[in-house]
Amino acid sequence: MNSLAHYINALFATMLSLASGFGQADAPPLKLGMSIALSGPAQEIGKQLRDGAMLHFEAENLEGGIAGRPIELLVLDDGYEPNRTVLNTKQFIYQDKVDALFGYMGTPTTAAIRPLLEHSKTPLLMPFTGADFLHQIDKYHVFNLRASYQDEAQEHIKYLVSEKNHQHIALLIQADEFGITVEKSLTKALALKELTPSTIARFRRNTSDVEKAFEQINQTNATAVIMIGTYEPLATFIRLAERAKQHLEFTSVSFVSSKELFARVKPEHPIMVTEVVPNPLLCKAMLCEKFRRVVAQKPHLKIDHILFEGYLNALVFSHAVKQCQTQYSVQCLLNKLPWVLEHERDLKMLFELSKQQKKLPVYRSYSS
Repeated sequence: MNSLAHYINALFATMLSLASGFGQADAPPLKLGMSIALSGPAQEIGKQLRDGAMLHFEAENLEGGIAGRPIELLVLDDGYEPNRTVLNTKQFIYQDKVDALFGYMGTPTTAAIRPLLEHSKTPLLMPFTGADFLHQIDKYHVFNLRASYQDEAQEHIKYLVSEKNHQHIALLIQADEFGITVEKSLTKALALKELTPSTIARFRRNTSDVEKAFEQINQTNATAVIMIGTYEPLATFIRLAERAKQHLEFTSVSFVSSKELFARVKPEHPIMVTEVVPNPLLCKAMLCEKFRRVVAQKPHLKIDHILFEGYLNALVFSHAVKQCQTQYSVQCLLNKLPWVLEHERDLKMLFELSKQQKKLPVYRSYSS
C-alpha cells in the first residue's frame, strides 16, 4: 500500500512539473519526504498538514518553481505508528534520495527515526511536534516552526491555576513518547506552583480505550483535566465525564487538532487548546489574509490551525530555498530557515516577533 501511495504521489508531482513546463535535465526537483497519518484515528491531522503544504507548493510550481526547480512533495502514510514511519523514512532517504524530510507528524513517530537522522544527516524540517529532543540536541539537522511542548505546558498551568484557580488537576496521557514528553513539562510547570497532579491516567495510542483512565480520574478530587492525545480518544473521555456529570474543565495541547475535537463534543465548560499559530480565521496579518484567499479557491478545504501550519511550513521552506538558489546546499538551507523568521517582515508580523521577542509564541483556542 505504501509503494502504491508513493507511486501515485510521485506521478502527481511529475505531471504537475510537466504541466508547468519544468523537468529540464539541468533543473532537478527539490524532493521532500513527508510521513504522516493518512489512515487511522488521527488521519485528519495528517491530511490537514499535507493539504496546507500543497496549497503553497502548488502555487510555487505554477510560477516556475524555485530557480526553475519544481518542488516534489512525496507523501507516505504511517498511520501514526512509529514502525511504519521508520520504513517510510528509509525509503525517502535511501531510495528516493530526498533533499529533506518535511512536516513529519508526531513525537513517537519522530523519535523512532532518530538513528536515521543521525546516520544520514538528512534534515528534518517543520516536524508537527514540540518534543524536547528536537529543540535541545545538536546532532540532528532539525528546524522547528512551532513552540515547544514545554512552552505549551506553561500556558496550560497559567490558564488553569493562575486564571481559573484550579488546585486539583489530573493528567490524561497517551502512553508513549508524546505523552511522556508533555507529562514531564506539565509536572514541572505544576511544581513551580507547588502543585502535583491529582493523578496521571494513561491510554494506548491509536485507540479510544479511555474507560479505565476515566475511572481512575473519577476517583480523585480533580476539578480539571489536561488531556494529551488525539481528537478521538479525548472526545470519548469528555463524553464519559459529561454523562457522569463530573463538571470538569478540560484543556489539550495543539497536536489534538482543536477543529476536530470541538466538532465532536459539547462540554459544559469551554475547552482550551493551546495553538502554535494564530487563529487563521481572525488574525489580521497579511499572511492570514493571503491564506484565507488561497483556501477560498479550494471549496473542499476548511480553514483551521493545522491547515494553516502546513501552509506556513511550506512557505518558510520555499522562502529559505530562494535565499540559497544561486548555490543551494543543505547547510545553506539550515542557515537560511531561521534567517527567514528573523528578517522577513510578514512572518515577523504574523508571529509578533521582535529583537527582544524571538521565541515563537503560544496561542489559545476555545470551544464555544
